[in-house]
Amino acid sequence: MKKIKLNTCAFVMRVVEHERFKDYMLDYIKNQPTNRLIEGLDDITNTDWNDSHDGSRKYVKKFGNIIQPYLTKMGEELRTSVFKISDIWYQQYSKYSKHQWHYHGGANWSAIYYIELPDTSIKTELFDIPENKIINSIEINEGDLFLFPANILHRSPPNKTDEVKTIISFNVDFDGVTQVFKSNDKKYVVAEKK
Repeated sequence: MKKIKLNTCAFVMRVVEHERFKDYMLDYIKNQPTNRLIEGLDDITNTDWNDSHDGSRKYVKKFGNIIQPYLTKMGEELRTSVFKISDIWYQQYSKYSKHQWHYHGGANWSAIYYIELPDTSIKTELFDIPENKIINSIEINEGDLFLFPANILHRSPPNKTDEVKTIISFNVDFDGVTQVFKSNDKKYVVAEKK
């Protein structure tokens, strides 16, 4: 088998509605039953992962309205016209809580919105298989939306702080290619309409 290294990209976008939504979301979580998830080496303090397919949860619509323009902008960068969110869930990580290396199957992009990120040492880490190394140099802060290809190994490292990390994660697919480059002359080619 031949391993070929390909260049790809990820996106970090500041969510300007963060301060207002953060208060709403933390209050929402506080009023939900605590659901700890311990599975294999994972230990997630609180999550609604088991309801990730349920789009009727109150925060899902509110959050969807906030992130829609950000995903539209990302779709433009990816030269696509359509996106669809498939699963959405929140997770909280208290001291020593972690989510081990994993992929998100069944989606082409993974997304993480940082509601609380008290220390950047507990931001999501990616793993570069061709280089056999952890990528933790991406600048991410509380209030950022981080999107990356779902076939990249990633994890939430152990929280060694005394504060809680809170995120919303979701899977998203982009489609409806609108334009691509021809490799020989770098001119745009508009995709044909079906």
